[in-house]
Amino acid sequence: MIWSYRAVNNRVARKKWLALGFGLIVVGLIYTIFRIIYSSKLISSLAIFTIFALMVFLYTIITLGKVRYYFIEGNEIVYKPFRTKIEDVEGYEVDRDNMVIRLKLKRPKIFAVRTLYFDKEEEFEDVLRFLKRVLG
Repeated sequence: MIWSYRAVNNRVARKKWLALGFGLIVVGLIYTIFRIIYSSKLISSLAIFTIFALMVFLYTIITLGKVRYYFIEGNEIVYKPFRTKIEDVEGYEVDRDNMVIRLKLKRPKIFAVRTLYFDKEEEFEDVLRFLKRVLG
């Protein structure tokens, strides 16, 4: 079973990526302020911050528009490079309004799929039926 989503079409994913971009810009702004205070290089610091903010903005736009693929292969849920074995999942939460399924793992892992995002209602329902059938 394969499905895809774009972060721009899912409220929760969009919020996550926008928060990351905003956080990076805030860190860059704080660094620029400290650099201006302690080195008095106003023009070069502002130029560097402007280029950094532009790169973060472009990265955020590209990330929001990128099509991402999930697939269930055998007994694993795969979202490159993350993998979660079905037997490691003890339950799940369903958010129908935002079309998100959050997996509850028996043992938390760093490189595990924890959240499943969807664009289309049909794909959401198919995966939900699959999880109900497999996990009960």
